[in-house]
Amino acid sequence: MKQSKIHFRGKKVILASTAIAICATVTFALDVGELNKRSEKGFKTQPVIENWEAPDINSVPNNLFGEHVKYGKELVEHTYKYIGPEVADKKMRYAGNNFACASCHQEAGTKKYSAPFMTTAISFPQYRNRDESIGSIEERVNGCMGRSMNGKELPENGKEMRAIVTYMHWLSQGIPVGAKVKGAEFPQVDRKMIMSRAADPKAGEKVYKTHCVACHGENGQGVKNEGKANGYMYPALWGNDSYNTGAGMYRTIRAADWIVANMPLGASNDHRTLTDAEAYDVAAYINDYDKKRPVKKGRESDFPDVKVKVPDSDVGPYLDKKSTTQHKYGPYQGIIIPAKK
Repeated sequence: MKQSKIHFRGKKVILASTAIAICATVTFALDVGELNKRSEKGFKTQPVIENWEAPDINSVPNNLFGEHVKYGKELVEHTYKYIGPEVADKKMRYAGNNFACASCHQEAGTKKYSAPFMTTAISFPQYRNRDESIGSIEERVNGCMGRSMNGKELPENGKEMRAIVTYMHWLSQGIPVGAKVKGAEFPQVDRKMIMSRAADPKAGEKVYKTHCVACHGENGQGVKNEGKANGYMYPALWGNDSYNTGAGMYRTIRAADWIVANMPLGASNDHRTLTDAEAYDVAAYINDYDKKRPVKKGRESDFPDVKVKVPDSDVGPYLDKKSTTQHKYGPYQGIIIPAKK
């Protein structure tokens, strides 16, 4: 509900926005230096936590706070069961697809390099380039609801939002505000590669058939569990019951970054199955224009300041002179320009 992650976005994994770690200083390209400047909070020290471990859910107190933590974890793991499009109570149908937040934020938001939540609560309020605002954590959750979950916003003071935010807060215990936690950031495919060549959907199709089709199906339909409001065993990657065109996972770079460290199922950042090139190409294949999926309306209003617009958005306007197709697939030379060291 990463996402970023791709969120799938933009994100910190999935729920917090991060800059792509390539700096740019020229006028006619993504100015990540400017994005970093706007995102700066002025913290004097930023300790690094190398070996974060998820707290034990059995350690939550037996009180109202603990109830919210447990319900928040349930919502992340089994979103479709409580607020999905097939739940019996129509008023609770907030998600527009049968995903779980954990479809992207694996292991209930605790898997490192999978858009985890351990620093999400302490990262807000934060600058949001997609809205050109200082966003709240509730707004970020609802960003995922409207994009990755293809649904509608949760009431900010409602039980479900309070539970999700409380769960994220509980995961951040012991982490100082401003700290960096190894594994909280998005992994990255080779930036030199994405600068030098476009992602190739045809090559990505071969990757998909080798590594992805067994779980996600020949037509990207996934494997749905039997019964109503029971979600997927393996989620749909395109089609009507998938993420929409506004999701971070729809963007080529963002999707490739997440895929390389998390797919196929069982892969991790330390034990990758796919190469950077394979992740880049299969991201393009999954999100190719011949794959139908829900359309997010109003995307032309995303990233109102084009100086800090993500490079892999396929909706203009842009400051550079590159085509929509090049923003979609790359190469990103001239769209992302590395700063001088």
